[in-house]
This record gives sequence, structure tokens and C-alpha cells, in this order.
Amino acid sequence: MSICVYIDAMDTASLKQRLERTPFLPFRIHLVDGRSFDILRPDWTLVIPPFRRVFIARPQLGQGRFCPIEEIDVMFITSLEELPPAQENDSAAA
Repeated sequence: MSICVYIDAMDTASLKQRLERTPFLPFRIHLVDGRSFDILRPDWTLVIPPFRRVFIARPQLGQGRFCPIEEIDVMFITSLEELPPAQENDSAAA
């Protein structure tokens, strides 16, 4: 079961708090344009509070390389959805 949290306005402090949670719980960011980004590891995501920006590295499946980094303005985030915790073998492969 996943939990979707709808928010009026995302702020960088709330997003940083979510990324720094111990233990980390993966989540999905939903944007106003319908796109979504799975945040499976906190070290693939950078939040810059003064500029209200989030940068997400996009690993290519099976290649071990990174695609271009996605830059997102936090004002376009509509909701955060909790994902199931990563399995031991999933985190080793990532």
C-alpha cells in the first residue's frame, strides 16, 4: 500500500527533512505537468533552499551511468507518495 500526501506548497525544508529521514524511506515526487520521479536513494538528490530547486540524478537502467540531471522548481511539486522500502538486493544493484 502506498501513501500519497497532497501538499499546497512544497518547501525545500520539508523536502530536505524527507531526504534526511533515518531510516530513509523511498518516495515519489509528483509534478503539476504529470511527470513523477522516484527518489530511491537520498544521495541521488540535491535540494538547494535559497533557489527553491531540486536536482535529481537519473540512473539509466542496467548501465550504471547517470542521465542528465533533472532540475525541478519545488513550486511545481503537487504531492509526495511513499514507496515500499527497497529490498536488500535492490539497493545493492542501484
